[in-house]
Amino acid sequence: MTAYNIKIIVLCGLLSLAACSKQAPAEEPEAATTETSTTASPFVVSFSEAQQKVGGIELGTIENKPLSARVTANGQLQLPPQNKASINPLMGGVVRSIPVKEGEYVQKGKVLATIQNPELIKLQEEYLTTRNQLRFAEQDYDRQRTLSEEQVGSRKRFEQAESDVQVQRARLKALATHLSAMGISPRNVEAGQITSTMAITAPINGFVRVIDVNMGSYAQPGQQMFELVNNHHLHLELSVFERDFSKMKEGQKVLFTMPNVAGEPLEAEIFALGRAFEGDSRMVTVHAELENNKNANLLPGMYVNAQILAGKQDLPALPEESVVRYKGKHYVFVKEGPSTFRMQEVETGIAENGFMEVKPLKEMPATAQVVTKGAYYVLAEKMKSEVAEE
Repeated sequence: MTAYNIKIIVLCGLLSLAACSKQAPAEEPEAATTETSTTASPFVVSFSEAQQKVGGIELGTIENKPLSARVTANGQLQLPPQNKASINPLMGGVVRSIPVKEGEYVQKGKVLATIQNPELIKLQEEYLTTRNQLRFAEQDYDRQRTLSEEQVGSRKRFEQAESDVQVQRARLKALATHLSAMGISPRNVEAGQITSTMAITAPINGFVRVIDVNMGSYAQPGQQMFELVNNHHLHLELSVFERDFSKMKEGQKVLFTMPNVAGEPLEAEIFALGRAFEGDSRMVTVHAELENNKNANLLPGMYVNAQILAGKQDLPALPEESVVRYKGKHYVFVKEGPSTFRMQEVETGIAENGFMEVKPLKEMPATAQVVTKGAYYVLAEKMKSEVAEE
């Protein structure tokens, strides 16, 4: 190895030692910085007295204010029983026609389907036979009455004739009622219009919600063929917690919205209160009638979110501008010192006439001084300090 190479190696070693000696002291300020880091709460805001004057900060306490209490409830749109109809035949038969379709609006008495059954012919034949038997019994009764009055015929024969007339009249009336229930006019039968088909008609005005039969299928007695609904009398069935039930009264207003339907809240009015708990839920059903329902998009079974206006109550409140929203939560600022304020999380409720119901999540002294005006200036100062730290 030459002397030149030895010099280069020695020079590199000296440079390495010098670099190490310069880097070692650089770590000391970092340690010092760690030791002097602040431990102040992120919910304490410093806001000087000068800033308070510029921001127009005013203080006050939480006080009870008369607010319209609102009880939150969930439920569904429902129809009363008289606005729903399940149609089934009194006599079975083969479906020959279905002149309606699902979703169609029909008037009461509209023919929904016709079914055919040869047994109908026998029923009409029996009606005509009974009618003729009644006519004969009435003639015999007149004859026996005349004989009885002239004391020629026996009293027993007259009474028997009278009984026969009553029996035949009752039977004819029962058969006429049976035919009418089948949609067959007894007068048409008397005129000789015998048919083997009967019409299934709508018992109410409404929309055809379900059709459960097909052409050519056999409709059994008691089997549902159609379902009709009339949406003009939709009402709310709301579930109210036991703790809120004592606030409920008939006539109270209800504001409600539907999660899947956009628009302004709709109104309803309570008309009935449940008198028993629903299972183990400790909830009671409250019924409310819709007011001025002209929304054709409302359907039975839709879920609703409702607020029941339960009258004026004295509730703890602050001016609305006292409450700020920060990272998805609500806070108020409580003064702790001449220039320090602590953020206190609260739950909010009813907002009315410039005041908002507040419920601190942690207990606060009744005399605690809360920022009632200029809270957003204090929040802005906190957010400025957060940006500076970043």
